[in-house]
Amino acid sequence: MSLILKWVFFCGLAGIMVINYGDQITMLIDHNIKAKEGRNASNVTSTSNVVNSMEVQRSGDGHYWLDMNVNSQNIHFIVDTGASYITLSQQDAQNLNLNLHESDYTIPVNTAAGQTTMAPVTLDVVSVGVIELYDVKAFVARDGMLSVSLLGMNYLNRLDRFSFKDQRLILEQ
Repeated sequence: MSLILKWVFFCGLAGIMVINYGDQITMLIDHNIKAKEGRNASNVTSTSNVVNSMEVQRSGDGHYWLDMNVNSQNIHFIVDTGASYITLSQQDAQNLNLNLHESDYTIPVNTAAGQTTMAPVTLDVVSVGVIELYDVKAFVARDGMLSVSLLGMNYLNRLDRFSFKDQRLILEQ
């Protein structure tokens, strides 16, 4: 599938999720989290003006990439503000030992390639550097739909603030 079709698919997916499941989209209450040391990826830095703050440099391909700790496993994400939820690739779901079955794929979505379903899951902890969130809702894509997992708006909206400035993504908790 070409890059353009994948982009159309994910934009369509985000729109369908908001249209069809807008009433079900809820923001979870943030827990009080202590800052953790020593988890910074090479493109991520902590800032000193806010206790829990991260800066992510935009990569040469124009995207923001994050290596995040999910349930004690390292997962490579692309930040996708067009995605309503974190969406894990099938490979990343397997690496997390989510052990999904066909019957778990219950959320219908329409894509450029047609209708499919995704599996809803809850991730115990998703962290990068000093930022850490618990009980994070996510979806798992079917095999072959994603080559990389998407960091969607449900993660970003649980932060106190996120912004884009000078080719940097700034995350604050």
